[in-house]
Amino acid sequence: MPHNEVKKTIDELKGELQQTPKETGIFEEMLEHAKDGIENYTPEAVKDLIDTLQVEAGEFEMEHPKITALINNVMTSLSNLGI
Repeated sequence: MPHNEVKKTIDELKGELQQTPKETGIFEEMLEHAKDGIENYTPEAVKDLIDTLQVEAGEFEMEHPKITALINNVMTSLSNLGI
């Protein structure tokens, strides 16, 4: 999946996060940073990002299944990029 598709999915995820009552500011900042620099990420940085996304997915799983699905889409997209 091209980088622009990952960025689009991150934007969609951020839109959903802004509609939740949970404080997600730090997570949103991390996603924005990832979106802006995804082309320059090292494999280690991508692994760290995926690890963080997995933790966040667990926190949203029960109350916000759409957010969980979007987080999973971002993780899959990053893995498919092979970076």
